[in-house]
Amino acid sequence: MLGVDPDTLRRWADNGKIEVFTTPGGHRRFLRSAIDALLPRPRAARRTSLTALGEPPDRVSAEFRRRVRTDLSQQDWRGRFDESSLRWFRERGVRMSDLLLGHLDTTRRAGREQLLGQAETLGREYGVEAKRAGLSLGESTQMFLFFRARFMAEIAQVARRRSLESSQAASLFEGADRALDRIILAMITGHQDSSQHA
Repeated sequence: MLGVDPDTLRRWADNGKIEVFTTPGGHRRFLRSAIDALLPRPRAARRTSLTALGEPPDRVSAEFRRRVRTDLSQQDWRGRFDESSLRWFRERGVRMSDLLLGHLDTTRRAGREQLLGQAETLGREYGVEAKRAGLSLGESTQMFLFFRARFMAEIAQVARRRSLESSQAASLFEGADRALDRIILAMITGHQDSSQHA
């Protein structure tokens, strides 16, 4: 497991570098956990900003908005909104995607959390407004999932364009997915809270 000679392991035990116990017959035994502790730990993939990948957030945002515009006309729930409501959702949607992309572009944890907190606030507002417009929680969720799918598709495009290693791509997808989970939960909370106050 360690790739060392048994004599080396015995020396390590004699020097106290690894925990060992001796059987009544005088044989040394090593706990699996003690051996595992000596194995090199895989390094967590370091977070890389979109900009460092050569994908500035404004470019990704423009591609995401183009993707949404192309697919939006085919959505049943779109007809449920008047022009004023559509404009409201569009403006907040642009702001939310910018916050999400800022979150993915920022390497400092505090900065990421601040941007994600603002996006969650918009998610709650989305839920309240969707309820006010007469959408059920299911319809509101369907609307959010439409945008989520296009956002994740654009993140996949970034990974393809930049030929990211699997660990980098996984880190990027995981960051986007986790952020979107928090926003959809905020949207659900906003929808439910507005139901209770109605």
